[in-house]
Amino acid sequence: MVPEPEDRERAALMSEPIPPRPDAMHPTAGTAAAGGPPTGLGARPTATWSWWEGTAVYVISFIVGGLATVPILSLLRGDEDLATIASTTAAAIAIIAILIGWLSNAHRSWRNILGFPPRGGWRREVLTSIGFGLLLYPAMVFVVGIVVALILQVVSGETAQAPEQVAPDQSAVGIAITALYALAVAPLHEELFFRGILFRAVRDRYGLVRGLLSTGFGFALIHYLDAPWQDALLLMGVMFFNGIVLAWWYERRGTIVAPIVAHVVFNVIGLSLIFALG
Repeated sequence: MVPEPEDRERAALMSEPIPPRPDAMHPTAGTAAAGGPPTGLGARPTATWSWWEGTAVYVISFIVGGLATVPILSLLRGDEDLATIASTTAAAIAIIAILIGWLSNAHRSWRNILGFPPRGGWRREVLTSIGFGLLLYPAMVFVVGIVVALILQVVSGETAQAPEQVAPDQSAVGIAITALYALAVAPLHEELFFRGILFRAVRDRYGLVRGLLSTGFGFALIHYLDAPWQDALLLMGVMFFNGIVLAWWYERRGTIVAPIVAHVVFNVIGLSLIFALG
């Protein structure tokens, strides 16, 4: 049976290769290059926890961490600065342990969701994020900080100054614990929850903008200090934008290691200046 002309034409059209779709719709979008490894959070599985579940666990861990500091505060009652930094460090370590325990038991794919560099990719990720952190500190302090301070000065009629977060005149033990907290414990604690848990939960369900705003707001609240309101708002305002930028960096790099390293560098610069100028 000889095929009809229309059938021959249809068969010819079906045998022609289909042209690629635009980049936004092409299967290779979201990769470093065609055939390359996926990059960015768009290439990662979505968070399996909700924002309220993660927040509830964080609040519980915060309470447990606070209870764990009671014996430390009692033991170091004679040295207020040492007692404060030692108890803060102990509480943060307890929070990290509880969060990881919850993730490991209730959300066993959390490592893949948060993202870690592939074998051989750690060095590049760390070096890239070190460079980002070196830019982040002056941008936050000398650009965002100055703008927020000027706005608060206009509103309050008072000069806003960021409240002291670290006592500069500490003992050797106090300095060592402060360094441990600022350069290791705090970045792990804050990035694990505010970027890894909170940001991912909101971002994966409600979109990037809401995710950025939620992590910025939460990051600002955790940095509240008892100080004149304009001073407290100055620190919180800077940390609001700092949290957003760290989340954006996480979004771009696709691995939780990126904001952790940038956070470490940010704290290295800040702590060095506090002790150098104090």
